[in-house]
Amino acid sequence: MAAMEFAFEMNSLLKNHFPFILFLLISFLLLIAERIFKIALSQKIKEKLIVESVILISISMVIFGIGWHLSNFYNQFVLKESMRNVVIFFSACYLTRAIHLVTRRNTNIRFLPYISFLFALISSFLFLLPGIKEGYYYLWTIRLKKLFIVLGILSIIWELSFSLKKDTYSKILRFSASMILFLLFLLWEIDYLRFNFKTMIGMALIILLTIFYVLIYSKGICFLRDRLYSELSERDINTIESYSKALISAVYLVIVIKVLSIFSNFEVILNKLDNIYLLNAELIKISFGNILKFIVLSIILFSLLNIGKKLIKLLFPKNIREVEGGSAEALIFNIGILFNCIVLLSTLGITWKVILPIAGTLGVGLGFGLQTIMNNYISGFILLFSKKLKVGDIVELPSVSVSTLGNVSSSVFGKVEDIGILSTIIRTNDGVEIAIPNSSFISSPIVNFSLRDSYVRLKIPVGVSYSSDPQTVRKLLEETIEELPYTVKSMPKQIRFEELGDSALIFRAVFWIDIRKNLWIRNIISDFYFKVWYKLKKAGIEIPFPQNDIWFKNSLKVEIENTNLLQDDR
Repeated sequence: MAAMEFAFEMNSLLKNHFPFILFLLISFLLLIAERIFKIALSQKIKEKLIVESVILISISMVIFGIGWHLSNFYNQFVLKESMRNVVIFFSACYLTRAIHLVTRRNTNIRFLPYISFLFALISSFLFLLPGIKEGYYYLWTIRLKKLFIVLGILSIIWELSFSLKKDTYSKILRFSASMILFLLFLLWEIDYLRFNFKTMIGMALIILLTIFYVLIYSKGICFLRDRLYSELSERDINTIESYSKALISAVYLVIVIKVLSIFSNFEVILNKLDNIYLLNAELIKISFGNILKFIVLSIILFSLLNIGKKLIKLLFPKNIREVEGGSAEALIFNIGILFNCIVLLSTLGITWKVILPIAGTLGVGLGFGLQTIMNNYISGFILLFSKKLKVGDIVELPSVSVSTLGNVSSSVFGKVEDIGILSTIIRTNDGVEIAIPNSSFISSPIVNFSLRDSYVRLKIPVGVSYSSDPQTVRKLLEETIEELPYTVKSMPKQIRFEELGDSALIFRAVFWIDIRKNLWIRNIISDFYFKVWYKLKKAGIEIPFPQNDIWFKNSLKVEIENTNLLQDDR
């Protein structure tokens, strides 16, 4: 009799809870299938991290879809909601495991999401109890559930932030995520933001996007840096790396917001922000939504501009990449600034009806306060299109005097580092960067040592005594030129006997150098004199000092004074 009652009870239990039992059985089978897929696919695919993450996210979606469908077989509200909460918990745990594969952190913080989601599950069971539902604690159990869910998501984001290499980006991600989640929690609490069946699919897509974002951020950018290492300078690579991180972060944020808008009612909040105006006039309409779009779009546009102006150098041969590519870089940047400003002004809510009158007003103002600014701006385009000045050129401005570190120079000599919107940056041999207005290159004379090519001729004087053999001196000077590493071997070299000086024979060593590679002219002259001095001394050739014979017109009378010299008695 007891056995029959037990069998009857078990049969009744199986009938009443068949969907939940079937769900547990399917979950167990999926756990086994997960292990099989990992072993089978990991042997064929090198990138195991992506494979395992996709498997976990896929299983999470399968569990969620099957479990949610099976919960519809329950007619009682309590049983249906209980099973759905368990299904969400299982699916969230699989998604959290996918995140742990990306971060690979073995710290205790990885247990926080599971603990938070478990407490959220317990809280969901509490408000389903009959006594709680009608009591005062009903709302508080719902709030606890929402709070634990938000804390679990926040702990996941914090763990992801620690996987980023630079501490600055980690702090920015943690702070922004904390603020956004706090705002979402408040909106969710006041029932303005609602999540439904589709939201779980959206969360899975966001986690999948996050995995790809972290992989691109940590590995993709490093791969790009290694590929560009032999093609571009360290400074250019650092610029590309920095703006690439900003670009992928902004694009990731845009995609996440779009996914939330599709799989929840988050789009209602965005529309609400678009309708909250700071300035609402017929011609100018600036809202909170426009400001947010302006910020995100400005990051994307200027990141693309700064990346593109560096990558454009790859289109040029390596031997002229820094010169021709640098000029193309400056041209793209100046045009890109105009394009970005037009697009961003439109995004902010400033229409052409406003821009055109402002442009007319500016046209009048050009003759007054803006004349200098526009003069420098237009001069920059003239320099770039005429190619009279390029990035990397070695120039000297005789008409511009500068005082640096206590030394006053009547001219500026250095390398053109950048041709900007209003000024050109010249870096001197002292490591000082000087901003010269672009108009100065149009209105003042410029000595460009590398306009057509970078070869310049150097002439160094050498004086020897009159007793020296000129042919020997010539041979020694030719040997010195050959030993210098700065000499362009393919260009002609010459030793000139230039002058019979007052106290020396004056020779001049003439040879060519590549000024782009050897900007330190004084060092070259110093090395030349070092070598010449030792060679002449070894050959017994004297380097004279000035000597003068003095002739007196009138006869001189010389008197010698007798002095008693003390002698030693020893």
